[in-house]
Amino acid sequence: MIPPTIRSERLTLDSLRASDADAVYRYCQDAEVQRWVHIPSPYTRADAEFFVTTYATDAASSSAMTLWAIRSEARDLLGVIELRHEPLGSATVGFWLGKDHRGQSIMTEALATLVEYSFDAQGLDLDRLRWESFAGNYGSAVVARRNGFHFEGTLRRAVVHRDTRVDTWNASLLRSDDREIHDGWPL
Repeated sequence: MIPPTIRSERLTLDSLRASDADAVYRYCQDAEVQRWVHIPSPYTRADAEFFVTTYATDAASSSAMTLWAIRSEARDLLGVIELRHEPLGSATVGFWLGKDHRGQSIMTEALATLVEYSFDAQGLDLDRLRWESFAGNYGSAVVARRNGFHFEGTLRRAVVHRDTRVDTWNASLLRSDDREIHDGWPL
């Protein structure tokens, strides 16, 4: 799905561009991105070019996912946020942020903006958002928790990452839920 432009107080969510390849390449050299995100390792310049062209184009022409660049007020790429659409008004959210931009509540704001758009009848009109991350990804968990997601548990050895089965943490947010912080997270 072609991502519509969505704005918050400090951020713009819009389409990836070929000119974002340098930033994607630089951000994906970070050990934390490599640890928590399904990306090739080592991550090459060709991987970054593929991501901002072929992968982004495929996402834009697919009804299965929507991919946004997260941009600063200066229009610099800060990270990426994605929805993988599921049947009957549900989607799974995933995201990553460049190392230099962490610790500033940027991803919390980006996810809050996407949550509102996702549940809005004029937006995607979804009923449920699901968050999943490798168990132990505290940074991602904090972002989901701050946006009101309810922790639903750990799925043991649920996915393969770097040729190893790993556990995942899972949470969800319904359109009818408040956006308050809820207990029960392994934080």
